[in-house]
Amino acid sequence: MITVSSPSMVLNDSRAVVNYRMDVTATVHNNTSIQRMVDMISRAAEDTRDGTLANLVLTAHGSPAFFQLGVGLNARTMAPFADIKGKVDKIWFRGCLVARIAGPHTESHGDGAALNAMKVTSGDGHVFVASFARLTGCYVVAPTEMQGSNREFYPAGQMDSYEGLVLSYDPQGNISWEQRYPSLYDYNTAARTARVPNQE
Repeated sequence: MITVSSPSMVLNDSRAVVNYRMDVTATVHNNTSIQRMVDMISRAAEDTRDGTLANLVLTAHGSPAFFQLGVGLNARTMAPFADIKGKVDKIWFRGCLVARIAGPHTESHGDGAALNAMKVTSGDGHVFVASFARLTGCYVVAPTEMQGSNREFYPAGQMDSYEGLVLSYDPQGNISWEQRYPSLYDYNTAARTARVPNQE
């Protein structure tokens, strides 16, 4: 488990499998605009004692350089997130593949068969997440591989561990640390099922 320090907020996309609970918990839907989400985050930060959220968790389905949060977060839609600069310290992407660079050279990487089965063959997640970190002025944590979960709900203030290689970007967009967890490598491409390695 990963314990998230307070004050914290989570935006759970209604299409995501996992729901986390933080000090402020909100659900967004497929028609929730990026500006609406940014406004929610800004209000939550303003309600804290210091006017800053220590952690913001974003939970949704993902693919390289794309996050299915509300209407969809990518390089073309992320501009409103500049408004949270100075209001959030760290952002956690909780969804598959966001920081992954997809292409012929990654087909042999552990979950490459799963990506091919889902026709995910392009997308530069590194450029997207690095740009997002610079835009928001935050530390940003993002996974490069497929993610799984053994349950739908978790205790307040906690997240399950990531799968595979996870990268943390500093506010200048540089990778500041990395952590490798057990990978979801035995994805069944025919049945589209997987064994989640972290039993949390």
